[in-house]
Amino acid sequence: MDTAEILEGLSFFREAPGELKAHMRAAARQVTLAPGERLFREGEVSTAFASLGRGSIRVFRLGATGREITLYHVHHQQASLIGMLSALQQRPAIATAQAEVETEAVLLPAAALRGWVAGSEPMRAFIFETMTRALTDVTALLEDVAFRSMEGRLASLLLQHFAAAPLISMRHEDIATELGTAREVVSRLLETFERSGAIKLSRGRIELRDAAGLRPAR
Repeated sequence: MDTAEILEGLSFFREAPGELKAHMRAAARQVTLAPGERLFREGEVSTAFASLGRGSIRVFRLGATGREITLYHVHHQQASLIGMLSALQQRPAIATAQAEVETEAVLLPAAALRGWVAGSEPMRAFIFETMTRALTDVTALLEDVAFRSMEGRLASLLLQHFAAAPLISMRHEDIATELGTAREVVSRLLETFERSGAIKLSRGRIELRDAAGLRPAR
């Protein structure tokens, strides 16, 4: 995708008046992130507002123990609330954003963004939509952590991935990072699911055998 295609996929750009569109086009800078590359880092101030054209970003926090927990994911035609607020308020980001796959995005300078927000209703609507989505995801995470067992959380994560394909490529350490737990915990639970006949494990892969064997877990 080129810069124009990414911008056209964003609601605040499509609905902007012609003059504002021209300013956005002139200010936009396209970037391609390799898997594992950081879009912004916890503790640093974002100097630009990033919107995704394609790919996926994982936004996570690093705990005092050095363990990560995923707060939410950002996909195409979306933006990260934490990165957006850091750019708007010129304050350090409270989490880190990392590309999960090769990701293309456009960056709009923070200084210009603050002016656009003041004068553009579509831009404000996009920000409120981003806030709603992120808060919904974080609230669901808090509910999971507070009220669901790790077995139930793992089962839900697997079912989400199996919805796309019955065979997924996921390392135990990646799952542990996503859930904010230890690799050993994930490995033990996956082996339990395998013994029950719900899944089949192989190196770096997990195959769905019986979805019903995962759904009862809480």
